[in-house]
Amino acid sequence: MLRSKLLSFSSLLRVPRSTFRDVSILVVLAAIVLLLNLGNSRFWDQDEGYYASVASEMYRRGDWVVPTFNEHLFAHKPPMMYWGMLLGFSSLGVSELAARLPSALFGLGCTLLVYFLGRRLFDRNTGLIAGLVLGSSLMFTVVSRSATADAHLTFFVTLALFLWVRDAFPNRDVPLEQDSTRLSIRLGTWVGIYSAIALAVLSKGPIGLAFPITILAGVHILEPWLRSWAQSDRATASDAIRSAWSFMNPWSITKTLWSMRPITGIAVVLAIAGPWFMAMQWKTDGAFLSEFLGVHHLNRFSQAMDNHSGPFYYYVVACLVGLYPWSAFAIPTAISWLSPNVRTKSLRAWLLTSLWIVVYLGVFSIASTKLPNYVIPAYPAFAIVIGRYISRWNWQPDVAGWRWQTAGWSFMIAVGVVVLAAPWLMTTTLGNLNLVDRLQMDPSLGRTIRWISLLSIPLVIGGLYGLRLRFRDRNKELGPCFALTATVMMVLFWQVLVPLADRHQTPQDIATALPKTDRASSDPPSFAVLQYFRPSMVFYAGNAIEFCKDETSLAERLSKTPAPIIVLKEDSLDQVRSQLPTGYRIVHMYPEFPHRGNVLVLEPPLQR
Repeated sequence: MLRSKLLSFSSLLRVPRSTFRDVSILVVLAAIVLLLNLGNSRFWDQDEGYYASVASEMYRRGDWVVPTFNEHLFAHKPPMMYWGMLLGFSSLGVSELAARLPSALFGLGCTLLVYFLGRRLFDRNTGLIAGLVLGSSLMFTVVSRSATADAHLTFFVTLALFLWVRDAFPNRDVPLEQDSTRLSIRLGTWVGIYSAIALAVLSKGPIGLAFPITILAGVHILEPWLRSWAQSDRATASDAIRSAWSFMNPWSITKTLWSMRPITGIAVVLAIAGPWFMAMQWKTDGAFLSEFLGVHHLNRFSQAMDNHSGPFYYYVVACLVGLYPWSAFAIPTAISWLSPNVRTKSLRAWLLTSLWIVVYLGVFSIASTKLPNYVIPAYPAFAIVIGRYISRWNWQPDVAGWRWQTAGWSFMIAVGVVVLAAPWLMTTTLGNLNLVDRLQMDPSLGRTIRWISLLSIPLVIGGLYGLRLRFRDRNKELGPCFALTATVMMVLFWQVLVPLADRHQTPQDIATALPKTDRASSDPPSFAVLQYFRPSMVFYAGNAIEFCKDETSLAERLSKTPAPIIVLKEDSLDQVRSQLPTGYRIVHMYPEFPHRGNVLVLEPPLQR
């Protein structure tokens, strides 16, 4: 009955039944993985604590322009993320759910975009699997369930490339080998592309412009040469150079770039993104851009900030972890993608997807500051590559080798065994210490760490069942088996493990226990936190907090009135006891999450 009603509804909307069914599957997946109990944990420091606090301060002031953290200018990110949170606060109240909901909705939207991209670039099955990959991969679900800007940026970058693909692949029913038609992108499409790029700029700054433009320019410049090279018999290096020069000389490149309507792009981006940047410069007397571009873009690229550095292969490892469990087949997927069979059948689709990955991983691998979320906008391309490989299991079971497939499912089982054993080994005393003790972690975390073993259940069962299907040549069931394994793993992660870990968070408890400022009071309470910087405390306290880096800065604060409520680590109390005026007393004590030790809250006599 339900199925017939859904199909009737799809007919009413004039949507093909297959498309309606695929979209329904992806929406249900996203609702389970990305939306279910979205507000069931408190904000995690650092990023969520920063951005939610900024949005809450903007909401209290009724200011939609200037972001501030702890009542100081916060020039880390443009406003798109904050605007979404402000809408959430206005509709649902100031809460974790309201702050995270925009990211989750953009994550859902990106999952659907990837489906239509994969379908247009290759086929329906590739699109469906690509959407399932993106919506159930570890790192993408993290950013989509977090109050950060990464899901917003990824959505608008993917939207810009999708709009280009609609013109570059005008008819999805044309066989892939006939996609050699000359690139012809309409003016209206370019306006849409640059509008999406402008929104990406408002999401995370200039990278929202630089990366998609570089990808599209690379396709426009490289495709004619690669297509000519593929269709010729040239084999020598000199022939390759002459061929490249004929297609990629300065005049040809300039002509190609001009066809991308750069004047239109500049006008559209300035019209959409420009007003906010100009307003910020005016309201901050020019301080915004120097910090936004100088510190948080140029400096992050040229030097490692906040101890976030890594080797050149950092993002290869980060993506293997972030795309798990789908990355269990990383090697055969790469072999399949680089094979002439995929490249020659759809050169344009192959080139776009490959450049999408190479540009992001290449540029950020050169940058000094490295974080896993920097390359999240490349995850849709990874999802399409994985989707293309797995979709070929239906009609080419031995793609990339039978042994590789067996190795992939076996590797999934092996990872499951490691995930089962590792938490118990970490928390089991061997000799005089266990790993939790060696890392100076709170002992109460031991039991929660053991719950990580739950993730082994879908990995081991899914891997064993995948091998069973493979040995019985039931290849059409392998993709659904993989998708179910990944979905169950993500549900366990978000619905069981994250809430268990959240119980141990204490910065939020500390902040909640602090007295609220009565802004009408002539003598409101003030707060000083010594060497315990947790951005989420500002959100949960609802007040400005003075974070002191050392005992000297605390002494300076104590010399002023009114006397502050002090938050400090237990092992710092003896160092500052002599500086404390008479009458300070310990009123609260909390575990120092996630480390061993306690955090103390001290109040002056007048606060009692």
